[in-house]
Amino acid sequence: MNLRFTSLLLASACFGTANATAQGFEPPFRLEAEGKPIDVEIGHAAPYLYDFDGDGVRDLLVGQFGQGRCRIYKNEGTATAPKFSKFEWFQAGGDVASVKAG
Repeated sequence: MNLRFTSLLLASACFGTANATAQGFEPPFRLEAEGKPIDVEIGHAAPYLYDFDGDGVRDLLVGQFGQGRCRIYKNEGTATAPKFSKFEWFQAGGDVASVKAG
């Protein structure tokens, strides 16, 4: 099964969109990279926003359970209007890093 990654607003997932909006959260929306919805190919994605490259805007890091890898989508936009680039795999020592699961 090919699962689409959508932005994960914990309040929306737990309480529904209407209640999340009433609580001050924005409704969920699909995140895009290079104008296309982000697709992690394998379920159980773990997204995190962090200024990975130190340029002052938060990038999108997405951990993938299936292969224990982490995708990095650099933010080429701004803090208020993010625009994510095509992903790169997190690397260590020149190789794609992974964490064994199981």
